[in-house]
Amino acid sequence: MNLFRATAAWIAFVALVVPVTAADKFAIPLWQPHDFNFPAKASSANPFLVEVSATVTGPDGRTFDIPGFFAGNGVWTIRVSPTAEGQWSLVTKSKLPELDGKTAAFTGVKNPNPKIHGVLGVDLEHPHHFIFADGTRFFLQGYEYDWLWGLDQDQPGVPTIDKTLDLIGRYGFNYIIVNTYACDTGWRKGKTGPDDYGPSLLYPWEGSNAAPEQSRMNLAYWNHYDLMMNALLERGIEGHMFIKVYNKQVKWPAHGSLEEKLFFRWLIARYAAYPNIIWDFSKEAHNEKNLAYKQECLRYIRASDPYHHLMTVHDDDQANDSGAYDDLTDFRADQQHSKFHETILRQRERRAWPVANVEFGYEHGPKGTNDFTYKVVQPPETVLRRAWEIAMAGGYTAYYYTYTAWDVIRPLEVPLGYAYFKHFGDFWRSTDYWLLQPADKLVSTGWCQANPGQEYITCQGTPAPFTLEIAGAAAPLPAEWFNPLTGKTTFAGAFGNGTASLTPPANWGNAPIVLHLKVK
Repeated sequence: MNLFRATAAWIAFVALVVPVTAADKFAIPLWQPHDFNFPAKASSANPFLVEVSATVTGPDGRTFDIPGFFAGNGVWTIRVSPTAEGQWSLVTKSKLPELDGKTAAFTGVKNPNPKIHGVLGVDLEHPHHFIFADGTRFFLQGYEYDWLWGLDQDQPGVPTIDKTLDLIGRYGFNYIIVNTYACDTGWRKGKTGPDDYGPSLLYPWEGSNAAPEQSRMNLAYWNHYDLMMNALLERGIEGHMFIKVYNKQVKWPAHGSLEEKLFFRWLIARYAAYPNIIWDFSKEAHNEKNLAYKQECLRYIRASDPYHHLMTVHDDDQANDSGAYDDLTDFRADQQHSKFHETILRQRERRAWPVANVEFGYEHGPKGTNDFTYKVVQPPETVLRRAWEIAMAGGYTAYYYTYTAWDVIRPLEVPLGYAYFKHFGDFWRSTDYWLLQPADKLVSTGWCQANPGQEYITCQGTPAPFTLEIAGAAAPLPAEWFNPLTGKTTFAGAFGNGTASLTPPANWGNAPIVLHLKVK
């Protein structure tokens, strides 16, 4: 059965005629989600199965359709965001007469928030990298925070989420990887302490995690999730959403069921209007063995999302390597715990798209390697080294901390790795990284990225002399040593065309040795 081709059976209802007032024209900033609410005094056994959608028309006359959702209290919502300045309108469609043919008009105006740049896409001129709709470049500095939505579920707002996003934002993290829902981990089952957020206080469906009523959504859960998404958006942080996760004790709707169609439609209706959403079928998607099913889900998202957000599938190596997702996803999100550099090079070679190793290390807690939630941890210096190996191959990264990655959360701790990754992100944003290509053959040891004659970055694992081949430079290139642990730089001289012999500074500490040459 094709779950997304099937049409849900309509629940019997008695329509009650009520007066309808057309929405006034008003201004909405570009890329800012706005809810248009339409009341209907209808009796239905399940209002979540009463479908409504809208045809939205932009200032250039182009149209798109977007589904709506039941918001409670007899109201259905169409959530949209303008992508261009000018006049917009929408017209609703529904089999429920009270929700059919309703109109709204609004004006798209400039967004006053300088952190919001529209939907993230792949840079067609430099296809291993990302760019926003307004042309702003994006260096992905990820952070996996799977249970972020679990914070503040007993609060009227999201005060802890606000504080933790402000904290990690100060360290350069601009991309949060988060589940739609997860119940519990196998290594910290149940409530092991006040910092254990699994199982959460709220569930996405009515009922319980063990016995969910999946034809009815839990509005309290999703209203809270909206607040998290709003907190991400106002800070200009991308939200990489794992739609499913197979190893966190969730009872998902059955394949091909009405309930599963409702869940996928619900996510599109509530979150497609957010410019900062990235869709991911599932965390560790290899746990779902039915490839045709995964492809079908991706096709549904692609067809249903009018904003064309980026899509990926996490850690499904066999399918990705075979090309099974090449026409369905936009970039590769992997987890790889060895051969960090070689893996990124191979994945870039197979297809011209961005590649990211979003799970390559887990920093331990403040007491050392015996301080962990999940049993595998590394020192922050090891995690940083792995990030540099990945970046020097042209890949992107995501950071893990043992006390924020899963359901045991200490949101305001500041692990040592925060400062290291702040230096990491600041360095790469100071470069023309999108013009660089892996060029390891140019160095006698270590790794190299180069835009020949313009910019070179080398990275050595240990401090030892090495050589760099330079060609095409119009004048000697000034060079600096960069310390990834401290963020400090040291002038290294200037080097022209030919073979440059280089000796790293002494007393460097336990850090990779980075050299940066760039035309001024």
